Amino acid sequence: MKVIAAPGPVCYPLVAAMMERKDIDIEFKKSSEIGNDKPDVVLDSTVSLVKSGLPIDYVTINGLSRVAPKLGYKVGMTRKGGAADILFRAYVGESKKDVEIEYFENMSDLMGALNSNKVDTVVVPAIDNSGVSIEEYMKKINVNIPGSCGATVYNNEKEFVDAYNLGIKLLKEKPEEAAKFVVEHLPMQFPVEFVANTMKNSNLNVHKPENYDVFVNLVKKYSSQ
Repeated sequence: MKVIAAPGPVCYPLVAAMMERKDIDIEFKKSSEIGNDKPDVVLDSTVSLVKSGLPIDYVTINGLSRVAPKLGYKVGMTRKGGAADILFRAYVGESKKDVEIEYFENMSDLMGALNSNKVDTVVVPAIDNSGVSIEEYMKKINVNIPGSCGATVYNNEKEFVDAYNLGIKLLKEKPEEAAKFVVEHLPMQFPVEFVANTMKNSNLNVHKPENYDVFVNLVKKYSSQ
């Protein structure tokens, strides 16, 4: 099974599945970089899949980005233009919330700003169970987000679902061992604790999405702003 995957949390369960399965061939790159490649599966954030014009055939992870400790006026985040940024700005824009957003170079600077009260709120990966997911905020304004991460599946659908579910099982039953394996097979270094904690505190569940037309329109609208 040939897979193109963004090298973030969306790929962690499938990489973990490689502990027991040898038929998974992963090339790490964004969905926007596919070009003429012919993969069986593409894994990326749901925002990136939409921006790349790809269908969300499966949702794989929910609740990956959290607003913590609670929504205030001054909001800090990293990666301007990233999935969490687009979704949070969509929520703010559609709910007419009055906030001021500041972007930081890295997580260390971001958390330092929170701890020194330079910002009231941070939008961060689910490294613990504090705060509220962006999906939950969107529900308050009756907008359905299909999930944080997803998959476009061209071939080997059953093999993909089985492999991803195997990875989820391994990450739950052997969190430290599986997270260490994932880190060793990623193209860039992440702390083992980051992998283990984001998987623990997100909702890992492979399923077909409900109608997400409104989500597509929001992504297009706020990606251009």
